Amino acid sequence: MDRLAEVLKKLLKDVVLFCRYASGLKLRSYQEEVARTVIKAVLQQSGLSIVVMFPRQSGKNELQAQLEAYLLTVLSGTQAEMVKVSPTYQPQCLNAMRRLERVLERNILTRGRWQKRAGNLYRYKSASLTFLSGAKGANIVGATASTLLQVDEAQDVRIEKYDKEIAPMAASTNATRVFWGTAWTSQTLLARELRAAKAAQ
Repeated sequence: MDRLAEVLKKLLKDVVLFCRYASGLKLRSYQEEVARTVIKAVLQQSGLSIVVMFPRQSGKNELQAQLEAYLLTVLSGTQAEMVKVSPTYQPQCLNAMRRLERVLERNILTRGRWQKRAGNLYRYKSASLTFLSGAKGANIVGATASTLLQVDEAQDVRIEKYDKEIAPMAASTNATRVFWGTAWTSQTLLARELRAAKAAQ
């Protein structure tokens, strides 16, 4: 029993080991670096803005789901509120939710223990993750990201939408903000946040 507790403790201390031995996924080296950077920022409550740019078909979405499952598990004893915004509800939010469900069910620590509520909120004990659309007409005002705010495909989310409705979700909480995407043009939200992140380094 002590040996099992020791193994579980190791898995929960390292997101890479968690993915490999609890989820059965060996991360690539570039994924490992991103995973550890994001998790460190979240757990230290550093309030950082992190920009992650991956080329297409490089495992970005799978990595996101693994990080989400890890954070739901590690923060399950807290009132952690996480929010993930995608450019559209259908298909992007729906695809992201299905991917998270698959990861949660494959993972030996979360299988059968998580809950889905209101169609877009996932809860593991006290921690929660809400999926929202960043589309122009989507009504998302009022959500709170106390721990983590993710913007997926940030190059496709309008800057005005982010500044007015999405950014305030983390304004008073010192939550880590992660902008995921693919290089596009210099006028996108992703490009702006990349410039800001480089300036802050």
